[in-house]
Amino acid sequence: MFENLFSVVLFFSLGYFARKRGILDETGSDILIRFIIYFAFPALVIYNVYHLDIKPQFFAVLLSGWAVIMFSIGLSFFAGRVMGMDRKTLASFVMMSSFGNTSFLGFPFQMALLGEEGLRYAVVFDQLASFLPVSLLSPFILAYGKAEGGVSIDIKKVVTFPPFVAIVTGFLLKQFYIPEFVLGSLKTLGMTVIPLALFAVGMNLRFSKVKQRLRDVSAVIFIKMVFVPALFIAVLFFAGVEMDVMWKSAVIEIAMPPMVLASIFVIGAGLDKDLAVSSVGAGIIMSFITVPAIFYLTGVL
Repeated sequence: MFENLFSVVLFFSLGYFARKRGILDETGSDILIRFIIYFAFPALVIYNVYHLDIKPQFFAVLLSGWAVIMFSIGLSFFAGRVMGMDRKTLASFVMMSSFGNTSFLGFPFQMALLGEEGLRYAVVFDQLASFLPVSLLSPFILAYGKAEGGVSIDIKKVVTFPPFVAIVTGFLLKQFYIPEFVLGSLKTLGMTVIPLALFAVGMNLRFSKVKQRLRDVSAVIFIKMVFVPALFIAVLFFAGVEMDVMWKSAVIEIAMPPMVLASIFVIGAGLDKDLAVSSVGAGIIMSFITVPAIFYLTGVL
């Protein structure tokens, strides 16, 4: 397992040192992210959805993803109130504790731990049980933090988001024969997501504010990356669910660190920027410890 994670650490570290050494600046990161979102990511989604063997049980996986997010929202809201957070910090705390980085970090971990089969389930989970919930639920959380009704759901942005369009396209194309050379080209383009995403995330990593917000960041990490995924595994175990690739893929996605997109939403709403950015940075580093540990539990129980 740790040998498979070497490439994850390598690509991430190269991005971090590229920025630290001044080889690339923030503009380079933005270009990489746009290329991923508009070209590489959709190609990866279409290729994997086309080859995905949809099982009836997979709908239970998707529903469990929504259930985990709703539970995390309630748990983190309660924890934040107990910790005496104000509305801005509390809303930011809930955002960072509830939504995970299921694509940019999730996909590399899927490939490292489960291979291509796990990745195929992950691309659907990412869109329907991660991106869709954050798109529909975050406006209400952010509105609470701003103490006003100025945040609304932009349905047009949800349905026109390139990866979301790609997943619909992928399911439609499953009804037709696609030449192998076309699928091969999509796979080649799609596989650039993993190294480029990790490189871009590494470029954006910052540590400056983590020490100042250690208590709140630690609580985010514990809820998002330790307690909730461990509890999820325990529920599956006592429910007698067979821990196959499909469920292991879901566990990996649920164990991901705080979502970069969620931090962008927090910053855009004028809430607690330091908590959001620090949670993302610390979460990325901790994921190299917590995610393999959580994955190990799926093979023990």
